Parts: sequence; C-alpha cells; structure tokens
Amino acid sequence: MFASTLGTILAFVAIFIFSGIILAGVIGSAMMMADKGGKKAKIEENSILVVDMSERLDERTQPSPFDNIEIEGFDDDRGIAINEFLAAIDAAKTDDRIRGVYLKGSMFGGSYTTLEEVREALISFQDSGKFVVAYEEIYTQGAYYLASSASDLYIFEEGMMEMFGLRTELAYFKNTLDKMGVGVTVLKGPDNKFKSAIEPFVRDDMSPENEMQIQRIVDVLWEGMVGNIAESRNMSVEMLDSIVNGMLVKEPSDAVEFGLFDDAVYYDEVLADIRTKLGIGEDEDIEQISMKKYVKSYDKNDGEGDDDKSWELKDEIAVIYAIGGINSGEGDNESIGSETLAKAIREARTDEDVKAIVMRVTSPGGSALASDVIWREAKLAAEEKPFVVSFGSVAASGGYYISTHADRIFASENTITGSIGVFGLIPDVRGLVTDKWGITFDGVKTHNHSDFGSMQRGFDEAELAYLNASVTNTYNEFVERVADGRGMTVDEVDSLARGRVWIGTDAKKNGLVDEIGSLNDAVDYAASQAELDDYQLIELPKKKDPWETFFKDLSGGAKAEVGEWVFGDEYKWVKKIEEVKSMEGIQARLPYDIDIH
Repeated sequence: MFASTLGTILAFVAIFIFSGIILAGVIGSAMMMADKGGKKAKIEENSILVVDMSERLDERTQPSPFDNIEIEGFDDDRGIAINEFLAAIDAAKTDDRIRGVYLKGSMFGGSYTTLEEVREALISFQDSGKFVVAYEEIYTQGAYYLASSASDLYIFEEGMMEMFGLRTELAYFKNTLDKMGVGVTVLKGPDNKFKSAIEPFVRDDMSPENEMQIQRIVDVLWEGMVGNIAESRNMSVEMLDSIVNGMLVKEPSDAVEFGLFDDAVYYDEVLADIRTKLGIGEDEDIEQISMKKYVKSYDKNDGEGDDDKSWELKDEIAVIYAIGGINSGEGDNESIGSETLAKAIREARTDEDVKAIVMRVTSPGGSALASDVIWREAKLAAEEKPFVVSFGSVAASGGYYISTHADRIFASENTITGSIGVFGLIPDVRGLVTDKWGITFDGVKTHNHSDFGSMQRGFDEAELAYLNASVTNTYNEFVERVADGRGMTVDEVDSLARGRVWIGTDAKKNGLVDEIGSLNDAVDYAASQAELDDYQLIELPKKKDPWETFFKDLSGGAKAEVGEWVFGDEYKWVKKIEEVKSMEGIQARLPYDIDIH
C-alpha cells in the first residue's frame, strides 16, 4: 500500500513537471525531422573507431523518433544493442577505412557476460592486424579488465585504478518490514533450501546455502578475469592475486612496474602514438568515428553495395527476445509479457518463411503461471522447427523454465542460470494498517474460508496446507518439465534444483546447458540445423511505435528523477519494496540482483 501510494504521487509530480518539456520536444523534433533525412555519417579513410566503455550496451534497443535527428549536442540517451555492437566490431576488422580502435571510459556499461563478449571481439579485431589503444584517467575494475585486452594500454600520469577483487552484497529488508509492522508468509517447495529469493524479506543475513552458491559464482568470475588478464599482460595469476591481496598498486607508476599498463602518460602522448600508427604528421587531425555512428553507417552488406539485398532472401531465422521479469499480459521493454512472447513464438512457428527460431533469454524469471504459458508455445515450436536458446547474463528460474525444450541451449561462461524452484511471498500488513494507522476491518461470510486472504487475519493450518500444496505441485511440475526437456531423470534434476543457482561453466558440466557460446553461435547452430546457407534475421516481438516508446520511457524516467530527488540514493530501496507488491501468485524467479563489484 505504501509503495503503491508513493508510486502514484511520484507519477503525478513527474507528469506535472515534464508535461511542458514533452510538448516542446514533440513540436521541436517534428520540425527537425522535416528538415533532416537520416543521413549516414561519412567514414573517412585512415580512421579510428572510438569505443566508449561506459556506453550502455543493451540486449535490444527500441526505435526512437529521434533516430534521424542530427543536431549538435542532441543525444537520445539510448544504448547500443549488443548484437549490433559485436557485428560492427566484426565489420571493422575488414573495413579498410578503419585502422584501429581507441578504447576510453572509466567504467563498463554492461553485464559481466557482455563484458566477456566485447573483450573477445576486441581480441579478434586485433588478430586481423589492427591495433587497439586504451587510455583513461581512472579505471574501475571492469573497465580495466576490458582494456587489458588492448595492444597498447595506457593510464593517465596521475591517474588511478581499482583492483581489489570481486564482491557482492545483498540488501535485507526484514528489520525494515518489522519496523513498518509488515509480516511475510513464505511458501517454498520441498527442500528448496537454495531458493534464497525470499531471504531478503525474512532474514537479516545470508543463509549458509545462499552464501555457498554466491561465493561459487564470484570465485568462478574472478578465476576467469584474472586468468584472461594474466594471459593478455603476460603475467602469472599468482602475481596478480598477490598484487590484489597486498594492495600493491598505490599509484600509476606501480601499475606500470608490475606490467598492468604499458606506460603512464598524458593525453597528448597517446594522440602522438595514434598519429604514428596512422602514419600522419603531428599537426594532422585524427579521423575518428564513434561506435554509435559507426553502427548506423558501415556497410552491412559486406561490400555488396549500398542497396539492401536482404529482401531477396526468402528463408528467415527468427530471433525472439525474452528480456526482463516474466509477468502475465503484454509486458514492455523491460519485462516479458506472457501474451506478447507466446504470440511472437507462435508467429514464428506458423510462418513458412521462418526456418529456425533462436530465443534470446535474459531473465530472472517471474510468475510461474506466465512462464508455463510461454513454455507451451516454445515446446510446440521445438516440435516443428529447429529451436535454439541463447542465455544472456541471467536466465534463472522462470527464465530457465521457458527454455527447457530447446534443441540446444547456449550460455556464456558467466551466465547465472538454474534456480529451479518456486516460492510464494504473501505480505501481512495488519501491523502497519491496524496497529500503526488504526484501520480496522469487519464483515460477514458464507463459508469457513470465504475470507481467505483477507487483511483482517492471517492463515489457518488448512489454508497454509492448501497454499503449500500448490507451491509443491508447481515445483514438481517445474522439475518434470526440465527432466523431459533435458533428457534427465526427475531425481537427477531435483539434485540440481532446490532453487540452486549455477554459473554458466558449472551449468554446462551438470547438463543444464549444452554449449558455451554467444547469440551468434546460437544463430549459426540454428542455421546448420535448418540447412541454411543464405538467410536473413528477423526480430520478434516486433518493435513498438517509436513515439509510444518515447513517451512511456520519458514518463518512467521522470518518475525516477523525482523519486531520486525526494529520497536521494535511498530511492533504490523504495523500488525494492515496490517489487514485493508485484509478486502475485507463485513465483519462479530470482528477484534480487546479484551485483558484483
């Protein structure tokens, strides 16, 4: 109730503040769009491609009404789709106009899975004989990890770097809820001891089981990072670990001495190095193009001319994006709606031109009921056509549920998956509403349990047994779905389930995924299964009208701006409490974010 009221207030304030801005923007953008024609940026000869590590990388971007606007200082603040980013790096390898990459930015704007994909792409770019120069004043750990792949790695003469190892922290709300007078009834499947989704609301610390599984994730991530850094920088893992444990890098000269950087320099010295690599004089301008512009400007037909020939290709592979939490209904850009996604899968299944389907899943799960709706359509599609799944940074619980019957599941080494388990979380607000606010309830009923779920009381033994039976049945069904789809016994799945979270490399070892690979690898496999040499990719669900997306994003952004203005840094905890309200029905999800720093 608190969260709902707060959200309403914020929305009204946001609309009031930004309504004038929206109107002015609509009029102004319409005038500019009339004058501008979506001209591509010119890529000059002997150019460098500028990659900003802090640029946000998204699983999928939505069209913007401002795509074709070219005005100095204007930026629609959208990220770049990771598949477009990787395709652009691949194209730059053979683009004679692009001589190298300049890598900048103090932090990385994506997940650890995306970080690995970008790093591998930059290494592949250098294998073509071109250079990557990285330079920044301050390096966070993720930014350094990416930059460590560069052929020439520099830090500002008086700069800083963060290299302390990985950690993760989870927020716990039990004490907050206690102070508010809000209790929680928890329902879990049998022996779901690893299903830690409910812990933030009933504990004030990690359970031993959750600590064990998250520690494993962090350890595997660090092993991969330190191993790759050691290989790129020609160092030993032992040396790197000793540097981190001893906090031995106190200034840039220390980092250079240990071999973490090639040199500590000033920006003008970096430019001089780039000019030397390009073979131009010290007074000549360095031709450059940003990644955002290059994505829109390079020849996607790989030298076949400027005209798009994709219309000549009848055979298609449908890439279906399942991004965000799973809910019933339509969903939006940040969540999966069962109705929308099921319709997209059905459309691909019944389209004769679509010869194979690849579903890209980046989801912590959500409603068990909504997950089952999607699973049914995925199962039907897999019975008719090659159906391949690619996991993003997380494909856990309901995100795994909808993927069980794929012909092949691809995941990255760092994908967080599994969490095969369900739970129910029912807030009891009597302590807040009655004891603190003084609101009481009274009424009549016709049967013993007519007031089942009423705010005036909790649950009796019969009702709790009823609820627990429902959760247990859902868990058993989940396990059976996995066993059937993965060709395993129920007992085998149960031993891997119980809510336990697995990282990609471990998930491959235990049979929950088939291959370690990217979305591109999944597409290639689907093409081979469909025996396709020439095909075009189509994306589903179809992207929404750009203006509709713009207004929705703007109103949501405005609400967030106001919330942050009122509550400051604590607004994120308000949002977490709001999430509890949205957990209706039995949940197959990983509701907390495993933020690794």
